[in-house]
Amino acid sequence: MFSQFFPADEQPHKEQEGVSSRILAYSPELMLMEWRFENAGQVIPPHAHYHAQLSYVAKGAATIRLCDGSEKLCVAGDAVSFAPNESHGVVTAEPDTVIMDVFNPVRLDHLANHTQG
Repeated sequence: MFSQFFPADEQPHKEQEGVSSRILAYSPELMLMEWRFENAGQVIPPHAHYHAQLSYVAKGAATIRLCDGSEKLCVAGDAVSFAPNESHGVVTAEPDTVIMDVFNPVRLDHLANHTQG
């Protein structure tokens, strides 16, 4: 059985142009990440990956771009899921927006980015 405690104050932040992210917990099957966006209008361009993803808006608001080209304004408390290889993107609608993402399986690319010096 896999179980581990991940103290929040020990998780390294990765910061870039008003966006910070950190991995809160992970196992081979799952990864929980936090994304903090400093400003409204910050963009994560449409992209796809082989991981299933759940996104939860913990604070603020963001417009989520879905694979069919439609957009949905999500506010604090809203959640959305993406199937593997489903295109999606984000544009923040409010400053100080926080989005929590869960990935299955673990995102090795994010893990490498957060553990490199």
